[in-house]
Amino acid sequence: MATDFYAALNTVKTVLAADYACQESDFDAKGVVIHQAKELPGRRNFPLRKNAFAAATMGRGVAIACSLERLGWADANLSGLTRNELFTQPAIKHMDDYVKQAGQYIAGPDLKHICTKSIFRPQKPQDGTEITLFEDVPALGLYGDKRFPNSLGRGPNPGLPWMVAAVAKCGGEIAGIAAASAECDVMWQIGVDTMEPYRNRGIAKATVSAVTAYILEHGVIPCYSTFESNAASRATAASAGFKPVWVELYAREQQP
Repeated sequence: MATDFYAALNTVKTVLAADYACQESDFDAKGVVIHQAKELPGRRNFPLRKNAFAAATMGRGVAIACSLERLGWADANLSGLTRNELFTQPAIKHMDDYVKQAGQYIAGPDLKHICTKSIFRPQKPQDGTEITLFEDVPALGLYGDKRFPNSLGRGPNPGLPWMVAAVAKCGGEIAGIAAASAECDVMWQIGVDTMEPYRNRGIAKATVSAVTAYILEHGVIPCYSTFESNAASRATAASAGFKPVWVELYAREQQP
């Protein structure tokens, strides 16, 4: 599963089809398909929101999953768009204006990457940097620490358990952390943070590499998500061999 890149692509497609309550073939066909969001076996362990709305493409077709009451609007406003049109700023603003009525906003587009053993490129830490793997992530006592919003920013979540963390230290001080949470049985998501004084020293590359190696050894697909505009984060993913596989946007509740 986590060895061959093209086999991993098929696994991702299977998961996304469950996420979007669609057929795997929908991602290979042109155009936009719209389905009612459902709790289906094999989907990622994100809560199914009452006001659901999300869109994803693997490069050809676009799948949209939304709550029942949004199907009519989505069909009238989005079904006739091409992939490129749907992910343009005017279309995203149109979606954002719509979901604002329910106190939400459109997050993304996020660029999602995966890695496999066949393309993995291990990254070693620079001299003076010590990296330690922790399988007992709660023992770190860093859940919710504002210094690490991407790696350990949220608290414990039984639905998305943290599986491993790589902690980088320089001179005994924490320089950065990468951690992986189990979005589903076959894909674990990596998040990473580097402390400001230690940036541009390869900390993120080395911690992400350490976590990626651990995930691959456990036969799971490592995933890495970035904003399309985050060139530094995309470079971190590329350094370890990650390749972009799908693009996704989704409605989230506005924070008070």
